[in-house]
Amino acid sequence: MDHQARSNQPNRRTLLKQSALGMGALAGLPSLGHPLLAATPDKGSRIESLELLVLRRNREQRRVLKVISSTGAAGYADFPDIDYAPALGGIAKNHLIGNHLAVEAICSTMRQAGVLCSHRTALDYALWDLLGRETGKPVYELLGGPVRDRIRIYRYNKPKRDELANEDAWRALGRKLAQDPGAAMKTDSWLNFQRLSGKNAWEDGVSEGGGRMPTEENMAFNEMVFRCLREGGGDKLDLIHGGHGQCSAEGAIATCKRLEKYDLLWMEEPVAPTSSMDEMARVARATTVPIATGENLQGLEDFTRLIDKRAASVLNLPPPNVGGLTEARKIAALAEIRGMQIAPHFFSYGPLCWVAMANLCMAAPNVLILEANSLRESSNGPKKLTENLFFKEPIKIDGYYFVPSRKPGLGYEYDEKFVVSRKQLA
Repeated sequence: MDHQARSNQPNRRTLLKQSALGMGALAGLPSLGHPLLAATPDKGSRIESLELLVLRRNREQRRVLKVISSTGAAGYADFPDIDYAPALGGIAKNHLIGNHLAVEAICSTMRQAGVLCSHRTALDYALWDLLGRETGKPVYELLGGPVRDRIRIYRYNKPKRDELANEDAWRALGRKLAQDPGAAMKTDSWLNFQRLSGKNAWEDGVSEGGGRMPTEENMAFNEMVFRCLREGGGDKLDLIHGGHGQCSAEGAIATCKRLEKYDLLWMEEPVAPTSSMDEMARVARATTVPIATGENLQGLEDFTRLIDKRAASVLNLPPPNVGGLTEARKIAALAEIRGMQIAPHFFSYGPLCWVAMANLCMAAPNVLILEANSLRESSNGPKKLTENLFFKEPIKIDGYYFVPSRKPGLGYEYDEKFVVSRKQLA
């Protein structure tokens, strides 16, 4: 190799400097001052425009990002209500329009440009959807192919409000759910106790690490709930405690000790994850109940810290803020190396976020289960939470299992006949 060829390669000092600045992943990418991959001379499809759509029906509304290619194909993603779309549009004009569907490079460019995690997540989903439609393949095929033929799901559940104190009602619920193969349910019995009793469910004061100590009566109620569910459902029902970050580490440990004998699938966010991952790690070390967290984290950086601290053994990836499928599969790979499992979180997000996570679940080996609460555009599930309003075809779930449509892209599509507003971002 001559001197001129060698001088074009990044040297060791440059790579180390970039790594120290947190830019190691960007070392081989063009700077933000240049269009991304614009010099590539082939005739493949290119990104032509970005649109922000508003769909409305029966007083419900969806905000949808649409990415259109030079072939006329389009990819879609749910777009967050917080509207910095003009900023995303400006970056898209400078760095995306006219470039190829190089999803990995685009993801890195968006990170380098400081695009909000929720916005680059939406853009990433739309690009994967578009790439799947262009190639005629489901996204999970592009992520490496399926490692399973269906995905196990779970939802929240509890007896009626006036039966929350009734042991037989909890047993009956367990028996009912256990009749379906793969049954799994989550309930927040700390919150249920507070709603039930009207009493103070927490001791006075806040611990040094944040959170509160449940009263003795509250912990006894928690134990009753899972004892009765286990008695009713036997070993045919998986049980999950949804903690919502309410507890102190000491209170979470005391509660978990009482629940260990009921073989929970996990305790979710026993303490607030955004205040201290160290407190979460302290709970994880002190109990045999697996700890899960992640719904309040963002992107690869947050989950890398969580994995390094071993603060949980189940990672609840948040579909709107995970960094898209590009970052989610990296998080899943890091977790797999450390023996951790993935169980994406879902509650009232846009349905395209959910099917994006379903595509990840089809392709990632260490996925445990997928949450499916308040899943709009569905034909299954609790009343008022699942009604197909905007999809051309509804999401169909068979009991506690979901089989993707096997159609190109994310597999499901909004019907643009419901569009009431269309704005071109780039």
